[in-house]
Amino acid sequence: MGVMMPYGVAIREAIASNDLAKMEAVAEQAKQTIKEQGDLSAALLELLEAIEKLKK
Repeated sequence: MGVMMPYGVAIREAIASNDLAKMEAVAEQAKQTIKEQGDLSAALLELLEAIEKLKK
């Protein structure tokens, strides 16, 4: 299996596959990404707020 970005789609596809090895691999990738990059949702919210400020 190649590297899949652990966004919702990849995680949900792993769940739907019902393949334990794939699910574990995607979970490890997601944990590593969170460790390296932090909370992507929070970063996106900050970005959207900055965009809104510039639009005003």
